[in-house]
Amino acid sequence: MPEFPGGMPALMEFIRKNLRHDKAEKKERVIIQIVVDKKGNATNPVVLRSTNPALDEEALRIVSLMPKWKPGRQAGKNRNVKFVFPVAFEPSVRNTN
Repeated sequence: MPEFPGGMPALMEFIRKNLRHDKAEKKERVIIQIVVDKKGNATNPVVLRSTNPALDEEALRIVSLMPKWKPGRQAGKNRNVKFVFPVAFEPSVRNTN
């Protein structure tokens, strides 16, 4: 199984820090599938589930910013491996003062 540097908590923090919440009107979630290639690059992102095309675009943008992953291994060799994860959106809180 491939691993984001620092594991799943670090992946969720990376997404949280880089996400532009202004595209969400309500709590929504986009499910993304990537292929972590033999060199650790996040490639071939695909939206598996979504309700809002603008959020799809933002989730795919996040993938393009990702650092290298630790590639998946099988029989002692790096392999291309599919990985699925959610990108959660919440509306940004706007100051009305």
